[in-house]
Amino acid sequence: MRSIGVGLAALLVLAASAGADPGRDTNRLELSGHIALFASYPGSIEDGGPAIGLARPLWLGIRHRFFQWAVDASALAGWGSDSKDAYLVVVPAAGFDLFLGSVFGFELRIGVGGIAQLGEANVVGIVGGGRGAYVFRFWDDDRRRVALGFWMCNGGYLAADPDNDLGANAGVITLGLSYERPLD
Repeated sequence: MRSIGVGLAALLVLAASAGADPGRDTNRLELSGHIALFASYPGSIEDGGPAIGLARPLWLGIRHRFFQWAVDASALAGWGSDSKDAYLVVVPAAGFDLFLGSVFGFELRIGVGGIAQLGEANVVGIVGGGRGAYVFRFWDDDRRRVALGFWMCNGGYLAADPDNDLGANAGVITLGLSYERPLD
């Protein structure tokens, strides 16, 4: 019985110390600006334009020297210059961070989410994919960083598109810069 109590006490100490690790602090927000290429409905015609993104970690695993698991929620809002439609992509995703030294790293997140095209043709759909980035940490605070990243999602709008030969008719690909900082 005593060993169970000692084990539970050890778990409580580990849980309390995990909150003190700034590498696991989820109280941060990433804001990004992108050049985007959306697949517009109908016909999956390319529709380029600007986009902004937001991402927030929901859970960060134990940070090891070179690796950390992560789960986050991200959203991208954009505007197609050809169609004059707005696009919204939301993807909760899981992935990892690689730390390749004290400054440089790489991250990748993959998940399934939703897409909406709002304008002349209002449609919603399901996409799979994610985002990744080359990450630079120039500050001592691990929660502050800049990144050169991309989004890549592909799926389908939940609407008939009979003249489209593609199996998937919804998607987005972007290239952008982001800045992440603590919220406190």
